[in-house]
Amino acid sequence: MGEWQYPKVRSKADRQVEAIRLAARRRNLNQRLRLAFIAGSEERSRRELGRGLTDEELRRTLRRYPGDLPER
Repeated sequence: MGEWQYPKVRSKADRQVEAIRLAARRRNLNQRLRLAFIAGSEERSRRELGRGLTDEELRRTLRRYPGDLPER
């Protein structure tokens, strides 16, 4: 077994940088999820109606979007 060590102490600045990095990652993930949701609606419209979404259909699609992943 290895020798016991104190846990690494992270500075406030390190924790802030990590929080910023995680927030940016979450924003990026949420953006990708929204785009995938819209792309799925667009694909379904093309398959079933033979055309892309109209502006009104896109608005309705966005109203149905369940929302972004919450912050922890």
